[in-house]
Amino acid sequence: MLSYIDYILDRITMYRVILYYLIGILIVAAVLGSFNLLPYSPLEIAGATAVLVIVSGGANYLFSKVYNAPTNLESAYITALILACILPPVHSVHDLPLLVWAAGLAMASKYILAIRNKHLFNPAAIAVLLTAFWLNLSATWWVGTPAMLPVVLIGGILMIRKLRRYDMVFSFFAAALVTSGVLTILAGNDLFTVLQELILRSPLLFFAFVMLTEPLTSPPTNFKQILFGGLVGILFAPQIHFGSLYFTPEMALVIGNLFSYVISPKVKERLVLAGAANLTPDIVEFSFRPSRPFRFRPGQYMEFTLPHAGIDSRGNRRYFTLASSPTEESLRLGIKFYPNSSSFKRNLIALQPNQWLMAGQLAGDFTLPDNPEEKLVFIAGGIGVTPFRSMLKYLTDTGARRTVTLLYMNKSAEEIAYADIFHEAQAKTGARIVYTLTDTAPPGWSGRIGRIDERMVREEVPDFADRTFYISGPHAMVVGIEQTLRNLGVGANRIKKDFFPGLT
Repeated sequence: MLSYIDYILDRITMYRVILYYLIGILIVAAVLGSFNLLPYSPLEIAGATAVLVIVSGGANYLFSKVYNAPTNLESAYITALILACILPPVHSVHDLPLLVWAAGLAMASKYILAIRNKHLFNPAAIAVLLTAFWLNLSATWWVGTPAMLPVVLIGGILMIRKLRRYDMVFSFFAAALVTSGVLTILAGNDLFTVLQELILRSPLLFFAFVMLTEPLTSPPTNFKQILFGGLVGILFAPQIHFGSLYFTPEMALVIGNLFSYVISPKVKERLVLAGAANLTPDIVEFSFRPSRPFRFRPGQYMEFTLPHAGIDSRGNRRYFTLASSPTEESLRLGIKFYPNSSSFKRNLIALQPNQWLMAGQLAGDFTLPDNPEEKLVFIAGGIGVTPFRSMLKYLTDTGARRTVTLLYMNKSAEEIAYADIFHEAQAKTGARIVYTLTDTAPPGWSGRIGRIDERMVREEVPDFADRTFYISGPHAMVVGIEQTLRNLGVGANRIKKDFFPGLT
């Protein structure tokens, strides 16, 4: 069952998962409202949602033109639907100013409250915070009710599974519940009642699943995400205050966003295409010139935005691992193209030299360990080899010698990418490169045949018990290899995974 869910999630972009989740919440809310299980009617919910979507979409379009910035309507609609879940629905025309101002301020924050094209705050959070201070009109966070709990929880779990930000969300929950519990006990109040209210009658779950996890305003690496989640969780506790000023959820998140900005890399660059070349029949390497040099660690990834006409349901943004090494001047992407590719990929392959796309949100913990003595095994499936190209090229260029074995699995020999880079790494760094094919091998093939299994790992890496394993490839392959390693007794702390999404 979980494998089927992952199969579906891997074929939907992150933005679409969030969009569908929010639409589902509002549909359920409308149904509950029709049975008087919520204090708002379906018409009131629909009216507020329509106003927010129209104003957000229009404001986002205008700001993108003024600032000559690429726009993403999905992002604007997601913000509008978040606002629809936390602002009071329309009872009368007197409720419209709050909705209009909130939507307009949310879009404005993406362009005005930004440094080097990177916005600082969660748009919905900063918008409701500003309307509270300027208009004295506050968010009600009506989505945090017992009636809405099942849909928020179920959809939220799917969201976190897609985003893979379990540790950040857990640290938030732990910090919020522990902080609230300790302060409750110190105040002499009933702990069970307070925690029950926090879980059932507050926006705790919706806030964590939807707003806390926004990639653009949260840290890019796991340890920093845990710190971020913990800080926001502490501030989220309803008892936290300074004098007469009590923290609200949006205030906690805005402070957390500032913390995230301070500790995170600030990268958003326009990349100009220098050239493209086929590595295999269906893998193309793109080489881009960044507008200015920036630092990254081998194995990290970025989000890429490609404005184009006729955007399909998979949107105009993608995450790709950087195949280049920090030692190279160009930024390289190795991308696999499938039949019936998305509009994003069709327009990417059609890019001409000197045309551009935007890159931002540098992130990822799938990087070389700090300890150069740590023995490593890289296991790659198909295009999942790109982070290992980055790492091995870096080791080659810097003259570093590490104990590394690469097990690289493909269906056929013609699908092997970056063989020249790996052969150079083998010659100059001592890395062992082992190719294996799962289909028929060509005449004279000197590599392995078959899938990577326990026997192959034992034979190619006799000291596997002393190694740290890095696995990158399609989801099913990563899960299967992880289970193989666990069967061999390799501990979870010695397995690092980098899932590579499917048909995008």
